[in-house]
Amino acid sequence: MAIEYSFSRVEANCVCKAGDPDEGKVCEVIVGMTAVDGETSAYIDTTVSLTGDARKAAGDLDLSAICNGAATDGDWKNVLAGQISGLKDAPDPYTGVLTPPSVS
Repeated sequence: MAIEYSFSRVEANCVCKAGDPDEGKVCEVIVGMTAVDGETSAYIDTTVSLTGDARKAAGDLDLSAICNGAATDGDWKNVLAGQISGLKDAPDPYTGVLTPPSVS
């Protein structure tokens, strides 16, 4: 089964200092990606800071460019594929009950 990637977190934080010329504009976007392969999943995120002309009202942001830029810059698909591979290679935990022995 192929790994499916999705942006599972996109949150904007705005400048809220009264009188600031950028008041109400987005100054950073938290971007998170989840990768799923069957029953195995992995997650990664980062905060993208916006400065200058990139600071805009939330509705005017180019979220595709912001999110895909973060994923490309961080090589997220390869990182998440590696995490999933490692999780699949890990042993499964025993789900029964083990009775600890007495201390000798």
